[in-house]
Formats: sequence, structure tokens, C-alpha cells
Amino acid sequence: MSVSLAAAKTHLGILDDHQDELVSAMLSAAVDACTRYIGSEDQPDPLPPIFDQAVKMTLAALYEGREGATVPEEAQALLSDLRPWVFG
Repeated sequence: MSVSLAAAKTHLGILDDHQDELVSAMLSAAVDACTRYIGSEDQPDPLPPIFDQAVKMTLAALYEGREGATVPEEAQALLSDLRPWVFG
């Protein structure tokens, strides 16, 4: 995983360890959502820092909404260059 739990908690402004399990689960979901958004084929390894920022933005949307949030439009804009072009 490219974004650590500590970095995720810092991004969310969480200072204690009481929500580690929740944040960890939401972080995994955010990484999964962003990975599915860009597709997993032909991606650089490691992914560029812009991917990490999109993951943090998606994590924040999940944390704030606590419900079925998707990859926010702002994060989609960051990820757009990583998506493959599809014609046809």
C-alpha cells in the first residue's frame, strides 16, 4: 500500500489510536477504489505521488461520509492521466 496508516491519520487529523481499525479499513477501500478507477494494467510501479494524493482524497470522502462514497471528482481529475485511453 502506498499510503501508510500514519500518513492517512495525519491527513484526516486523527491524533490517537482509537480509530486505527476503521481508518485502516477505509484506507484499503480507498486504495482499491482508486486502483479500480485507473485500471491495473500497464501501471508504473511504484505509482506516482499523484496516486497517493487521490487515495487520501478518497479516504477523506469515505471517512467524512461513512457511507458508499466513490472516488471524488477532484481525485478523478488527478487520476485521469493514469487511466488508459479506450477507443471504440
